[in-house]
Amino acid sequence: MTRMLGRPEGSAKTAEEARHWRNSRRSMVVVYLYHVPAWRGGRMKRRRILVMAAAVLWAWPAQGAAGVTRADVVIYGGSPGGLAAAEAVCREGLTVIVVEPGAHIGGMITGGIAITDTGTPHLVGGIARQFFSEVEQETVRTLGKPGPAILKFHGKELPWRTPRPWDLEPKTARMVFERWVRNRGYELIRNQKVVRVNKRAAEIRSIRLTNGIEIAGKVFIDASYEGDLMARAGVSYTWGRESTDQYGERLAGMRAPHFRRRYLPEEYRTPTIEYMHHGQFGADIPARGADGKLLWGVEERPTQPIGSADKRVQAYCFRLIATQRSDLKLPWPKPARYEPQRYELLLRYIQAHPGICFARLVHLGPIPNGKFDLNASGPFSIDYIGGNREYPDGDYATRERIYRDHEDYEKGFLWFLANDSRVPQDLRDDANSWGLARDEFTDSGNWPTQLYVREARRMIGEYVMTEHDILTNKTKQDSVGMGSFVLDSHWVQRFENDQGFVRVEGHLDESINLAQSPYEISYRSLIPKRQQCRNLLVPVCLSATHVAICTIRMEPVYMILGHSAGGAAAMAIRSGKPVQDVDLRALLRKLREQGQVLQKADARR
Repeated sequence: MTRMLGRPEGSAKTAEEARHWRNSRRSMVVVYLYHVPAWRGGRMKRRRILVMAAAVLWAWPAQGAAGVTRADVVIYGGSPGGLAAAEAVCREGLTVIVVEPGAHIGGMITGGIAITDTGTPHLVGGIARQFFSEVEQETVRTLGKPGPAILKFHGKELPWRTPRPWDLEPKTARMVFERWVRNRGYELIRNQKVVRVNKRAAEIRSIRLTNGIEIAGKVFIDASYEGDLMARAGVSYTWGRESTDQYGERLAGMRAPHFRRRYLPEEYRTPTIEYMHHGQFGADIPARGADGKLLWGVEERPTQPIGSADKRVQAYCFRLIATQRSDLKLPWPKPARYEPQRYELLLRYIQAHPGICFARLVHLGPIPNGKFDLNASGPFSIDYIGGNREYPDGDYATRERIYRDHEDYEKGFLWFLANDSRVPQDLRDDANSWGLARDEFTDSGNWPTQLYVREARRMIGEYVMTEHDILTNKTKQDSVGMGSFVLDSHWVQRFENDQGFVRVEGHLDESINLAQSPYEISYRSLIPKRQQCRNLLVPVCLSATHVAICTIRMEPVYMILGHSAGGAAAMAIRSGKPVQDVDLRALLRKLREQGQVLQKADARR
């Protein structure tokens, strides 16, 4: 069931009853004090009794209407990793409560990532594999097996690749996740954020939500994209990029700017999108306008050296579901705040590449039912480069402002391409041949509610996964899952170089083939330092460097780690031990029995 309001312990069943009970008890204290003989025994005695009474009143909950709700395991974040953790806990016969800060569960899988970044699919096992298998079965049941995707380009229909088995419609993924929740019957609290974590020594006792509900548990799992429970629990964390010196990572820190004259103009005219050209400008575009000021979205040249640390994070966006089907297509919406000057650099980019098509300005990946996953591609796309600087460690109001700004930027980008008279007519026609799919995100104007937070806080835990664990030190005695996707960092900043031209930086070396050489993920990267917290697991904002998280951060991996975290939580509760002391042999044996792939030898194709 979906829980919208906490029920207090004791006899009070409504907010009014609880308020009446609390006020009545306080009145009873005052009446009782008046009749205590010591009350009339002098000023000092009265003062002492008042102090005692104040302590009693303070101990009564300020939010009596909310009370305390209890479960064995409390999971913060209804992301795919969080839901996998909940499923794992339920399989162990323990009680669980999932708190989702937003209205919808499923995170980015139900929020727009329809092209599943699997790396090597047969390395995905356990609950994650079960989920994708159920989605595939549901797709085939309702639509049949998908055929090749068709792209319409200037009156021609061009066949493209067939959606893969794990490429999905978000609405189908949401249906499967919602069915999981119903079938298990655990409590799901939506639209509530954590505002306080109550600890005793190094153990979390309870968390307080924005509506006043307090939830107590034995073990807590932070499966949110932002790590808010972890941060409020006093666990060490970071965000941004480490320097090359900190962990000896070759790819760490600020990167050298990208610029390649790789794409000839005629290549831009083709609609094929099999190669996603990540951000090469391909032309020297001036960074300043006629007034001498930097164009919107372009920063001054950074003064920091290559390889140095900073607090910048890779760009965010909304992953959209687009279509060219006339019966499904909706026009691109105009944003609430449209500022065409934001797209002056985009216009110059278009002018520098005559004949460029819509499918070169965004990335379009085919999914079932004639729809496409629309992602960023290139140096000026739907990624809002630099717009997220305050997001990782920001308060909720700051994040809401950034969320709205990203929505306005991305809607404005698409509106500009489809409507601005300065955009060549062929490109406008091409952009207008696409639109939002009317059967996705139907309760939010066909726009996803989940911002793609590719990277935010990262715990500094018992073990930090680094570039070395991804590229060389690949095996782990305590492996709780595997990863195999490329080192995928989107652009971090766009700036003016010494010659006055625009450059971007932040990408990593995607040519490294991790699909053929996957890596194992340490259990210790999911747990905080012992002295900081003994009953918390963090499978999403786990302990990893920027370089390492760029490959770990894929949703199937988060589900794998969520499954393992749920199993570890159950084992910690049953043994009465901290999460740092669970019996690893028993845990790994249990995970393998449940189909988890912890080493390549465990994989089934």
